[in-house]
Amino acid sequence: MQQLHATGGVVLLGAIAVFSLILLVLAFTRGARPWIERARTLLTALIALQAAVGALLYVTGGRPGETLHVLYGVVALAALPLASSFSSEAPPKARAGVLALGGLLTLGLLVRLLSTGD
Repeated sequence: MQQLHATGGVVLLGAIAVFSLILLVLAFTRGARPWIERARTLLTALIALQAAVGALLYVTGGRPGETLHVLYGVVALAALPLASSFSSEAPPKARAGVLALGGLLTLGLLVRLLSTGD
């Protein structure tokens, strides 16, 4: 189970990096596209699944290396939905920019999560 959690973290790191890069490009070109919201929802669901695996590990005795790992996980789960709600009325380019910032915040949190997990 611990290996699944570690692998999931690496996969999420790559997925969020690609998502954020695409959004940065869209923020300076065409703006957010309709599929971006579906991708954001999918990534949020994957983060929630990762958090559920982490919670299961926690209750079965698999504690993270640092207690901050739990806090980083909660904030990572909230970052993209909050960015989406903050930018829901924004024009497409601004929306893409806000979602890119939310993605970059999530990316930074995932890096910290990977470093505090063991």
